[in-house]
Amino acid sequence: MVATQANDRIYGLTRFVAVLLGAIVLFAFCVLYFFPTRTKQLFAWPIAPPMTAMFIGASYANGVIFFASVLIGKKWHRVWAPHVGVFVFATLLLIATYLHWDKFTHNHPVTWIWVFIYVVAPALTLIALFRNRREDPGVPEPGDAIVPLGLRVGWVIPGILFLLAALYFFVNPAKLIPLWPWKATPLTMRVMMSFYSMLGVAVLAVLREPRWSAWRIGLIGVIVWHTLVIVGALLRQQDFPHGLFNQPWFFFELAVLAGTVVTFAFMETRRSGKTVS
Repeated sequence: MVATQANDRIYGLTRFVAVLLGAIVLFAFCVLYFFPTRTKQLFAWPIAPPMTAMFIGASYANGVIFFASVLIGKKWHRVWAPHVGVFVFATLLLIATYLHWDKFTHNHPVTWIWVFIYVVAPALTLIALFRNRREDPGVPEPGDAIVPLGLRVGWVIPGILFLLAALYFFVNPAKLIPLWPWKATPLTMRVMMSFYSMLGVAVLAVLREPRWSAWRIGLIGVIVWHTLVIVGALLRQQDFPHGLFNQPWFFFELAVLAGTVVTFAFMETRRSGKTVS
C-alpha cells in the first residue's frame, strides 16, 4: 500500500454492511435493554432472568455506536479496528446459534432475521475490512495523538488472558454457570462470552496501532457498554441471588469501566495538547 494513494475513504460497501448489521443491532439493543421482561414476545428466544437480556442489550449498544460511526464517518482508519472484534463475535454467535438451535422460537420472524444476520455477518465484515484497508494512509491525522507503547502493552496483557478465558468458557459454559452471579444457561453463557471476547480481540487488534484516532471510537463504545451493564445490574439487583455487591463480577465491571475511562481521558488530554510525536 502506497500512502499517497490512500484517501482514507469509507467505501459504499462498508457503509452498506454497517446499515444492514446496525439496524439489527439497534433493534436488539432497544428490545433487550428497555423491555427485558418481554423477550418471549419480542426476541428470537425467551431470555431469563431480565438481567441477562439487559447485559446483552447493553453489549449491543457498543455495536450501535460502531456501526453509526461507520455510516456517518469520513475516515476509514478511525473505524477499521472494531471490524476485527465484530468478525470474531459474529462467528461465535453463529456457532452458539447452531449448538442451541432448539432453544430458539422457530416461528418468530426475529429468529430468522437473527439467523440471516449471523450467517452473513462474518463474511461481510471480513470483506469490508480487507477491501477497505487499502484506504488507510497509515499516518496520524492532523492533531492526532500517539498512544504510548507502554499503554498498549498494559492493555494487551490482561486482554490476552481475558480472551483466553472467554473462549474457554464459550467452549465449556457449564464450568462457569455455577460461578455466575445470576442464573444462566449454556446458550446465554455462550452469548455473553461472545461479547466479552471482543474486549480481548480489541486490544490485540490495536497493539500495533499507535494512532489515538483509531482507538477512540472503540473506547467510546466500551465505555457506553459497561456503563449500561452496571446501570442494568443496579436496576435488576433482585436477579442476583446472593446480592449484587458481594459479586466479584460487579467489581470487575467497575474496573473495566474505570480503566477505559482513565485511558480515554488521558489520551484526550494528549490530543488536546496536539501531541503527535
